[in-house]
Amino acid sequence: MKNSFFLRQFVNFVTILKLNAVYKILIVDDNHHFSKALSYLLKDIYGDRIQFIRAVSNGQEAVEITKKESFDIIFMDADMPVMNGIEATRQIIDKNRFVIVVAVSFHQEMEYIQEMLEAGARTYIIKEDMDGKSISDCFKLIS
Repeated sequence: MKNSFFLRQFVNFVTILKLNAVYKILIVDDNHHFSKALSYLLKDIYGDRIQFIRAVSNGQEAVEITKKESFDIIFMDADMPVMNGIEATRQIIDKNRFVIVVAVSFHQEMEYIQEMLEAGARTYIIKEDMDGKSISDCFKLIS
C-alpha cells in the first residue's frame, strides 16, 4: 500500500517536471527566413517554456556550438553548405546520444530521410508540412 502511494507521488512529480520544463533549442538551416519563421512558431507554441533558441547556418557551426552548449532539441536541415545535416547529425549524436535531432528538409526522397535517420535523427519533417502539431510531436520525444 505504501509503495503504491510513493509510486503515485513520484509519477505526479515527474509529470509536473515535464509540464514545467524549459527548452534549449538549436535551429540549423542555411535559409535565414526559415530559421526565423520556425523560431517564431516555437515561441508562439511554447512561449515562456523556452530558455533560449540559437540558430546557425550550417552543420559545421552546429557541431561547434554543441561542443560549448547543451540543447534539448535540434531542428536540423539535411542539405546545407560547408557540412550537411547528415554529417552534422552523425557527429553531434556521437558526442551526445541523448539530444533529440529532428531532421527538416524540403526533400521528400526516401534517400534523404533514411540517411538522416541512420545518422541519428529521431524523426523527419518535410518543411512544407511543418505545423504546430508536427512540432508538438517532436517535443514529446524529450523525456
